[in-house]
Amino acid sequence: MADLNKDGKLDIISGESWYEAPKWTKHPLRQIDYSHGYIDNFSDLALDVDGDGWTDIVQCSYFGHNIVWLKNPGRTSGPWKVTEIDNSGPCEFAFLVDLNNDGNALEVLPEFDRPNVPLAWFELQNGKWVKHIVAQRSYGHGIGVGDVNGDGRNDILTPKGWLEAPADVRAPGDWVFHPTDWDQHPIPAAGPGAAEPAPSGAAPKRGASFGYMYLIDINGVDMNGDGQLDLVTGKRYFAHNGADPGEREPIGLYWYEYRKVAPTAPTAHGLGNGGVEWIRHIVNYGGRMGGGLQIVVTDMDGDEDLDIVSGGKAGLFLAENLTRSPKRVLSKPAQSH
Repeated sequence: MADLNKDGKLDIISGESWYEAPKWTKHPLRQIDYSHGYIDNFSDLALDVDGDGWTDIVQCSYFGHNIVWLKNPGRTSGPWKVTEIDNSGPCEFAFLVDLNNDGNALEVLPEFDRPNVPLAWFELQNGKWVKHIVAQRSYGHGIGVGDVNGDGRNDILTPKGWLEAPADVRAPGDWVFHPTDWDQHPIPAAGPGAAEPAPSGAAPKRGASFGYMYLIDINGVDMNGDGQLDLVTGKRYFAHNGADPGEREPIGLYWYEYRKVAPTAPTAHGLGNGGVEWIRHIVNYGGRMGGGLQIVVTDMDGDEDLDIVSGGKAGLFLAENLTRSPKRVLSKPAQSH
């Protein structure tokens, strides 16, 4: 989401097009290859790359093995110029983070799909992209950023452990890797809205197990204003073209409320709850809106509550939060394709 035309309204960016608020008028960005059942674009990141005051876009591809940025033509309404940033390997997604610890999330952190691709982040310096390699390998599906050890510097989190940021984050050399077991802890569905039809295939009890969904993007946001970060995620439509267990079951979009409860101890049948219960709330189930490679949670219409935008093979959708606008439609397509 970004105000691409400087009219004060948030527009939606999705792959080959951007959609102008408030009527979601479709405008072209660039042509992207269709490969193996996917439009080969796995992230859309909005930032002003060249410092001209117009919001540009960074995109990454899986099959094309590259990361590019698209220059906003501004008021000329000309084509968006595409410039390559990197071509290391398949990129399943990327997002904007603060890794130089200046308080601004303007660095690009990609999740490379192959373990033989070095893990790196990209910093914008004077209009140029600088690549910082922090490990000689990547660690699988999932990546994140946060200050794990409380030293005031953001570290990089992977499914297998975390990479400790050194005092000089730009210094050459690998960051210290700390292995963990945090990919072994499922988050079970609980509370109202938890029940839904069981999938036709068995789901492994590991990773992020929200019922059974194929997850790629999980947002941490405070959906209900209680000061605790909640989770927003969903099941994708045909994530792997019919190859996943339960892939032909209904899709859905949910948010999981973080609630502190009395802790329970581990048993032979499962882990304890750690003093936290995750309560599932259904945003949309059984329709065409589900999770996607990039779920965005923000206030799209300026009414001071959080809306959700998610796109995938079933279409691009906006779920409008009715907390402050009860008269409006709950879920509507920005565009379907």
